[in-house]
Amino acid sequence: MIRVALDALGGDFAPDVVIEGAVNAANKNPNVHVVLCGPEAEVKEKLAKLGYTGNGISVVDAPDPVAMDEHPVQVLKKKPHSGLVTCVALQKKGMVDASVSAGNSGAMMASCLMLLGKSSEKFSRPPIGCVIPTVDRPIILVDAGANVDERASTLVDFAIAGSAFAETYFGYQNPKVGLLNMGEEEHKGPAVLQEAHQLLKSAPVNFIGNIEGETLIMGAADVVVTSGFTGNVVLKMLEGFFELHQKMFGTIDTEAGRRFAEMWDYRMTGGALLLGLNGTGIIAHGRSDALAIEKAVEVAAKYAEKGVFKNVNERLAAIKDEPAEAK
Repeated sequence: MIRVALDALGGDFAPDVVIEGAVNAANKNPNVHVVLCGPEAEVKEKLAKLGYTGNGISVVDAPDPVAMDEHPVQVLKKKPHSGLVTCVALQKKGMVDASVSAGNSGAMMASCLMLLGKSSEKFSRPPIGCVIPTVDRPIILVDAGANVDERASTLVDFAIAGSAFAETYFGYQNPKVGLLNMGEEEHKGPAVLQEAHQLLKSAPVNFIGNIEGETLIMGAADVVVTSGFTGNVVLKMLEGFFELHQKMFGTIDTEAGRRFAEMWDYRMTGGALLLGLNGTGIIAHGRSDALAIEKAVEVAAKYAEKGVFKNVNERLAAIKDEPAEAK
């Protein structure tokens, strides 16, 4: 049984869609137990209204709400009884295997970082590794929004983390790593990207050079490295593109049309994994509906069951500790 703690008050439409998503996940996945962290009386009332009477959900009282604009560190310090902090604290205590929140992403990252800890002090900042579709197969976008104003050396760490994730989760051998830029030439872009390009040349990853937006979605690289600011913009642009397509054409009733709709619907991804932590922390989209929450719980359970964070951390350690002459 995989136990997933879920922030009941996280997201734009919480708690209703979060609880509905939890119920759907519990009903469809008998090997997953969802621990809803939120105001106990309210959560239980809504579970009753949905007619849920199963044993796949339990409730932990966590009454403090967290606003999307609250400072991450202050949330951790002043709201230890919030659903967001509680779901991570339960994992720290070994009571659950994964933690999920669609709430304040900065607070979720801070809570995971401070409570679960980094895999290694040699690793600079945990990024969000987000799975995105391409023409042939899914790839990893890293960072998708956890950090801003990164140094070039931090982008190299993102490349290592993303490469380890692609190897351990997708089984990609020697995954190709591309640096997102405004041109393929190594001297394109701001100074930090030019420096990162040079560092990546000698980094212990399969660096293929700069890639641009159109080659990103064509699958030129298995891992796309970028700053959290740019990565988040790219991610939301892709989501907007899909929604525009659906508004104009709907789901085209062909095998390719249905495959396209399933591939590009952000809700099917559920949530993204924070990399380089001693645990499984999943950040779901703030505007998640019940389906997105359901999928976030499912992917969190899958990551936990497969031991993805442990495998990634082992790979990270091996790469970071590799002697310079062997790189």
